[in-house]
Amino acid sequence: MTHIAFLGVGRMGAPMVGRLADAGHEITVWSRTRAHAEALADRATVAGSPAEAGGKAEVAITMLADGGALEEVALGREGLADGLPAGSLLMDMSTTGPAPARKVAKALEPKGVGFVDGSIGPAIEGRLAIMVGGGAEAVGRVWPLLAVLGDPQRTWHVGPVGCGQAAKLAVNLVLGGVMAAVAEAFTLGRVLGLGPEVALEVLEGASVASQTVRSKRDKLLSGDFEDAGFRLALMHKDLRLALDAARAARAALPGAERVADLFAGAKGQGLADQDYAAVAAYLASMAPLLDG
Repeated sequence: MTHIAFLGVGRMGAPMVGRLADAGHEITVWSRTRAHAEALADRATVAGSPAEAGGKAEVAITMLADGGALEEVALGREGLADGLPAGSLLMDMSTTGPAPARKVAKALEPKGVGFVDGSIGPAIEGRLAIMVGGGAEAVGRVWPLLAVLGDPQRTWHVGPVGCGQAAKLAVNLVLGGVMAAVAEAFTLGRVLGLGPEVALEVLEGASVASQTVRSKRDKLLSGDFEDAGFRLALMHKDLRLALDAARAARAALPGAERVADLFAGAKGQGLADQDYAAVAAYLASMAPLLDG
């Protein structure tokens, strides 16, 4: 049994807490939205601050919105840095980009607190892929927890701190690009006379994007993107993080720039909280032949 502090128990974090509790770990939770934490009171202790949550933790896990949230929760007033004991470890599983991960790791080092960035990739049959960045000793300590949270066959130690974030951005850049390509192909097929079912059948059976088509088929046919597996706003955020990281490394990603612009346009049309496949609805809105 490991004493775990889990901070950020929204759509992604809450099921992870459930997995850890079912595996017999003792958990303290904290969330900016207290109701989210209190919903887990039957399986975890609810803390009033990040510092309180981390007070007895051997491992703290964060699942937060972005790098700013990570820095505030870890290093801000009543943050984890004020509560985590020496010898403990923080594993951040947010998508923040490499720079915030390295900043927090450096700030925690003098306090004797280790750091791992463990980014989550797409799930297959309910099991998450996880890309982990950190030192070998720290990663070894959290490996049993990663086996609970994800698929051990799709969990990779990809390098030092920050590399988990780099791997996640690379994965989501492909994910966003493939979804945009599927949405454009679906739109093209329809405006050129293919029925929606036929267009999707061809794309699923004959294209390299078959997994994306298969997973989003129902949403694309119905046009209902409200039940968001992965919000469009988060995809846009991750694409921008990838572009920012590329610029910092003096690399150009012109294709990703266009994809990010497409998701930005969809976000601007009020689709931010819908599934990222709603980029297809944005494209359809620019195709007059598809009106109604």
